[in-house]
Amino acid sequence: MKIQIERRFQGPPTMGHGGYVSGLFASHTQGPVQVTLRRPSPLDTDLELQTVGEGRLALVHGEVVTADCEPQKLELEVPRPPTLEQARAAEAGSPSHYNDGRGVHNQCFGCGPAREAGDALRIFPGPIELDGVKMVAGGWRPGASFAAADGSVGRLWVLSALDCPGAFAFIADKQRAGLLGRIVFDQLREVRADQDYIVTGWQAGRDGRKLFAGTALHDADGTLCAAAKATWFSMSGKPRPRAS
Repeated sequence: MKIQIERRFQGPPTMGHGGYVSGLFASHTQGPVQVTLRRPSPLDTDLELQTVGEGRLALVHGEVVTADCEPQKLELEVPRPPTLEQARAAEAGSPSHYNDGRGVHNQCFGCGPAREAGDALRIFPGPIELDGVKMVAGGWRPGASFAAADGSVGRLWVLSALDCPGAFAFIADKQRAGLLGRIVFDQLREVRADQDYIVTGWQAGRDGRKLFAGTALHDADGTLCAAAKATWFSMSGKPRPRAS
C-alpha cells in the first residue's frame, strides 16, 4: 500500500510526527502493538506500507525500512490521573509554551501551539504531582476532523495523542528528550469525538541514553481508555530538546 505523510503531520520540520507514524501501524492492526521507528520518515514522499508477517508491517522508503511493527503486550503501571480541571490548569506550565530555547517545535502535529484547532491535536501537557507521582497532564477534546462517520476516534489519532506527553515528562523535569525510538500501545475503550479526555505522561526509567516514558488517555471520569510505553533517545549536547 502506497502512502504519503503529509507535511501537516510533521513532528520536527523535516520528518513525520513519531506518534502519527506509529499510529499508521496501529490503524492497520488490532490489539496491542509495538512500533519501532528506525529512521526518520520523510514528508510528502511516496512510501510503501508492506505486510511482512502475521500482524507485522513495515514502512519502506525505496529499499530502506523507516519503521516496523509487531504484536506486543503492553506492560505498564498507569498512575491515577488528575481531574480534567486539574489537567487543564497544568497546561499553563507546558513545554509547548516555553520561550527560552527549551521548548518544542511550534508546528508539531501533536504539541505545536502555532497549529490551528482541527488541523492538529494541540495537546499541551504541563507538570503536576499527584499521589507523590510527578507527571505532565493536559486536556484533549478531539473534534470532528479526527472522527469517523459514527463519531469514533480511530487508533491512528489516539496513538498520536500519546506521543509528545512522554517527552514532556522529561522536558518539564529539565531533562533532554530527543527522538522517539519505540512505542508499545494498547487501546482499551472507544474514544469519541467532541468529548473531553485527560492525557498524562510520566517518567518510567532510563538506561543510558534511553529514556522510558508512560502515557495514558483517560475519559473525564478517570476511566482508562488507552496507554503506551515509549523509548526516547536523549540528544545530549544538542541546543534544545525535541518532542517527537
